Amino acid sequence: MSDDGLYIPESSITLRSIVGKGEFGIVYKAVLHDEKGSVEDFVAVKTLKGIFSFNDVRSLAEESQMMAKFDHPNVMKLLGVSISESRTLLIIMPFMHNGNLLSYLRNNRADLTVENENMTETIEEMAAYLLSICLQIARGMEYLASNQFVHRDLAARNCMIDLNHVIKVADFGLSEEIYARNYFRQADMQESGEGPVKLPVKWMALESLNDGVFSEKSDVWSFGVTCWEVFSLGRNPYPGVDPFSLMRYLDGGERLDKPQNTACSQEIYCIMSECWDSEPWKRPTFSELVTVISASLQDMAGYLDLTCPSVRADL
Repeated sequence: MSDDGLYIPESSITLRSIVGKGEFGIVYKAVLHDEKGSVEDFVAVKTLKGIFSFNDVRSLAEESQMMAKFDHPNVMKLLGVSISESRTLLIIMPFMHNGNLLSYLRNNRADLTVENENMTETIEEMAAYLLSICLQIARGMEYLASNQFVHRDLAARNCMIDLNHVIKVADFGLSEEIYARNYFRQADMQESGEGPVKLPVKWMALESLNDGVFSEKSDVWSFGVTCWEVFSLGRNPYPGVDPFSLMRYLDGGERLDKPQNTACSQEIYCIMSECWDSEPWKRPTFSELVTVISASLQDMAGYLDLTCPSVRADL
């Protein structure tokens, strides 16, 4: 890596295979080489659609120096940024062997479901396991908020699971300019013939949808939706609600229903619901959420094991 911020020459990266595709780019498993060409480690390389200048990338690399210094077990480490010959922006991160949380929840839905309502102890254990996932996300977000970082796109798809089954909040901290290019380019995309952009509206707070305002409290709203994803085991939020009707739906006071999961108690659903108050100042902070969720877990017989034996063998 050069001394210029976190800029990594494209020649130091060898792409191996595609591990994911999204609305705004592709994620590759890749190999990072040192200056002598020796293999340093496997990494994940995320490409962002759009044409970027070298100045864009160097500016992002400079902004990213603070992110690279972040040190928290529940926050993804940023290794660097680069730009390809075709002027595609490349974001380099550690490779997460167990993929993203959304895929994990969906792939293990059968093992994470307790259908018999009479299996009280099993339900309690599963509730604690799923809530401990939410706690890890809350801790990561608490750390970002303490560093005045706003995520803007918190969702299960943007939480990764490492080799030791630790949840890491990822895809945070892109500069507002880069974020705007990739999330609010609907008209530009249509004019260029690329089709409409899919905005993550079902995770966005009311003030973000109405006024484009993002803050820790809008991230808290997204956290509530992410918790809903966890307890619904990867189902899509607001089933049956058209994204174009969502703003009117939320403005009318409607919110996500309690997940149809025996592991989701009314107490857990209340934690989610408090994140969706129409008034941002009435929503809890991430520090408050960490405290509340930790207390709930302690009430569940102190079950704080962050692994789930019934599904871990399948990962």
